[in-house]
Amino acid sequence: MGTKTVTVTKLALAGLLLALPAAGPFASGTAKGERSGPFILPPVQKLPEAYASLYSQTLLAWHEQGWKDAPSDADRLPGSRYKSASPDVTVRADALQGKSGVVQVPQPKAWVEYEIDAPQDGLYQLELTVLPGEGSSGPVQIGVKVDGEFPYFEAKTIQIPRKWKDSVYPPKLNEHGDQIRPSQQELPEWGVRLLTDAKFTSPDPLRFRLAKGRHTIRLESVLEPFALAEIAVKAPRPLPAYEQAAVGWKALPNGAEPGWLLTVEAEQMSAKSDPSVQVQASNDNLASPASDGRQIYNTMGGARWSRGGQSAEWTFDVPKDGLYYIHFKYLQNFTKDVISFREIRIDGQVPFRELQSYPFPYSRKWSVEALQDDKGAPFAFYFRQGTHRIGLTAAPSATTPVRESLQSIVDGYKEINRQVAMVTGIKNRNMVDQNRDWNLVETMPDVASKLRALADRLQEQVDRLQGLYGNSLQGAEGLRSVIFDLRNMAENPDLLSKRPPEMHAQNLEKITSFIDSLGRQPLTLDRIFISSSPERPAEPPGTLTVVGDLVGNFFRTFSPNYHYYGRRDPDGIDVWVNRGRDYVALMQQLADESFTAKTGIKVNVNLMPNPGQLILSNSAGREPDVALGIAEGTPADFAMRNSLVNLSEFPDFANVSEQFQLGTLIPFTYDGGVYALPETVALNVLFYRTDILKSIGLKPPDTWDDLYGMLPTLQQKGYNFYFAKLNYVPIFLQNGASFYKEDGLSSGLDSREAFNAFKQWTELFTVYGLPTEVPSFYMHFRSGDMPVGIADYNTYMQLLVAAPELAGSWEIAPIPGVKRKDGTVVRWSGGNLSSGMIFRSSERRQDAWEFLKWWTSTETQSRFGSEIELLNGVEFRWNTANVEAFKKLPWPEKESKAILDQWRWYKEMPNVPGGYFTPRELTFAWTRTVLQNQNYREMLEKAVFQIDSELKRKQREFGFVDKQGSIVRKLKVPDIKQPSEGAGKP
Repeated sequence: MGTKTVTVTKLALAGLLLALPAAGPFASGTAKGERSGPFILPPVQKLPEAYASLYSQTLLAWHEQGWKDAPSDADRLPGSRYKSASPDVTVRADALQGKSGVVQVPQPKAWVEYEIDAPQDGLYQLELTVLPGEGSSGPVQIGVKVDGEFPYFEAKTIQIPRKWKDSVYPPKLNEHGDQIRPSQQELPEWGVRLLTDAKFTSPDPLRFRLAKGRHTIRLESVLEPFALAEIAVKAPRPLPAYEQAAVGWKALPNGAEPGWLLTVEAEQMSAKSDPSVQVQASNDNLASPASDGRQIYNTMGGARWSRGGQSAEWTFDVPKDGLYYIHFKYLQNFTKDVISFREIRIDGQVPFRELQSYPFPYSRKWSVEALQDDKGAPFAFYFRQGTHRIGLTAAPSATTPVRESLQSIVDGYKEINRQVAMVTGIKNRNMVDQNRDWNLVETMPDVASKLRALADRLQEQVDRLQGLYGNSLQGAEGLRSVIFDLRNMAENPDLLSKRPPEMHAQNLEKITSFIDSLGRQPLTLDRIFISSSPERPAEPPGTLTVVGDLVGNFFRTFSPNYHYYGRRDPDGIDVWVNRGRDYVALMQQLADESFTAKTGIKVNVNLMPNPGQLILSNSAGREPDVALGIAEGTPADFAMRNSLVNLSEFPDFANVSEQFQLGTLIPFTYDGGVYALPETVALNVLFYRTDILKSIGLKPPDTWDDLYGMLPTLQQKGYNFYFAKLNYVPIFLQNGASFYKEDGLSSGLDSREAFNAFKQWTELFTVYGLPTEVPSFYMHFRSGDMPVGIADYNTYMQLLVAAPELAGSWEIAPIPGVKRKDGTVVRWSGGNLSSGMIFRSSERRQDAWEFLKWWTSTETQSRFGSEIELLNGVEFRWNTANVEAFKKLPWPEKESKAILDQWRWYKEMPNVPGGYFTPRELTFAWTRTVLQNQNYREMLEKAVFQIDSELKRKQREFGFVDKQGSIVRKLKVPDIKQPSEGAGKP
């Protein structure tokens, strides 16, 4: 990328940031008509009152009230000098890693309060000297109250990251010459940190307003234990512009040797904020060192270095005092026309404000660029002789004003939809009558102006982003379509009543998805150059080089080792795994260290990118001995065709099966045999926003009757409940319905219980107004318009990792159920399973069984779960199906209890020949009932007829009935009637 492109982009960026509400690297002046200040420029448009609790709006209000940055520091107190604390907080009697006077905050909701004297009115920052305690791999999260109140929303969850590093560099090699991703090592060190918001949405550390006098500051633990050595209340230090900083540097003697150059490989990080910021293997041969067809971790970052606040750090040495220049070789081709921003620190500090939110523009190719100003002139840094550090942190603060404005538009659009629903009573597409006119202009006279205002505001944000990124912003086509739609409805407001709510939901989804994408800041680094010359130290790959690499990669695809990962020891059993490389590498390592060392049985753990390979290998007679990571329906399909080993025939199967909940074996049971063992389970649980439910006086529902009772209040307030439209298994099971008759030869959905269940299922959408189309519950839960709903493990991990601002504001519980006469609540529910199975063609079935037992054992599963999380971060938390292993993994106590309570009620649909027709026909019946407004009973009867027809056809194929339809033998269908109090025998 040339200098000219960078200059134009940065000039556009400079012009726009003058109008944004947070001070940034280019906010060096004051736009005409705007109020000047040392810490903030007011936004072009203030957000509605509903957003007054946001930090940006609170800071703006303080500024308008005349509050300024404090001129001098306030108190600095040792951790042990607190005013009061919760009973579980303790003072360390001895020194802790060289610090004395340390207070330890051991668990969530523990707190400690300090009394602070502010010498004058002003805005202050808080600096903590913190040591994260032993917990999971996640960051410490705290809340900060001033005089008993959170000053703004972001103060409820402030992150203090741990410090990590790769355990070894360069990474070790396997027998193929491929590098093995290094394990992660936590660096338990004291850190001195000015508090920032959880997602780095502000370029500066958080400010707190203190009037002159005495104040109480409370630190509350939200997640993870920590130790506190010191708390300091400091006056903000305005960052100088580069020109100011450079004046002093240029006056110093420049002893840098001409032509001196140091190259730092970006994958050689000295520290990082969390394990998920990782070394990466480049897919081309253009990174250094070249891969030459092997798996070489020669870059870092990428899409996994994109969340605000994720940071990495490198160390380097300079031989003499002097002026030096910094260049990066980087790739930023993730989202077209979008810029990724980084805060850049030198020796732990941002040296000047241009580095607070430094832009890395989009480019399809590798770029080599200096840190430079908006005119393309490289920055010179003065380094003393010795060791220095450079750190980069993902910083989405430049887009914060746009994202907050877009969220206010979303909420305004939802409010119009809510008012329309109140006037018309329309809750779903079933209730839309194209022949009826509501004349909304009479009942909602300002609706047209509101729609136009939303369209204008949305267009304003698109224009802002175009100015920010300096391009046409092709990725905003979804927003432009919403603008067109809003203007169209403003011309004819009655369209609001003619369109089903699902269409409005699609518009809202376009905006919320765009908001989420704006917060991500991916960037891949290959090298960092420190040199005494401003000239580019290396050229990016040219066109001929790129073409040559593409040709070379093409011919490498013909190699038998292309995309192959695993071992080919002829004496080992072959294990195929349908998971990523990191999983496979760790499994091979554990098998070598533990399984082979104890049993003498060698194992070849191989990557299986596509589970369809099993079908091809079965046809060719080249199956592996064991397959892992297999979807729950696959083992029964293979078992029907006599391709798998019946595990229940092994003498010790009963003892092995006691590690699992009874219901998790049902999908793997066929005709009396068990053909797989569960590996992982993704349970359904109830998610609820504690803050929102509390504000409207509601509690999470314990039964479906509780849910029906809370829905009117929930919907009147503009909220709703999430229930995936095809998540029918819990409702049928809780109503006592069976999917098949006891002989397994016909559908069980013709029973009274099944009709009641189907009626309940469809009425959730036709009567109670649950939305039929929700592309992302996570997004709606995060934004707050669906503060309660039923979802699985993946949603839990999304919220835990990608929504840190909600920490402490949401919880999980068992799903609603049906109350029995004895007062117990029946909560039957399923959830996705992955499994391991042994092929019948294996000549080493006993060895394969020994391996499968070892892999699913409590010891192996708990160790694997701990190490994969350390290797990749908390988002890789292993949801093992082994109950005791689950208890040993670092799940928070409250969440662990909720999951285990729901796990007791785990039960899934059994697999029978032709059973694939059951979900298909139930889906068709739901569609006809809910979307086409047909009679529920007739639709279910039609589904049962179609299911029975397919069951009979497959039963003839597999020999359960003869050609005349007479029963040859019955099929044993597994079932359990009572919840498991733990794991147990089937």
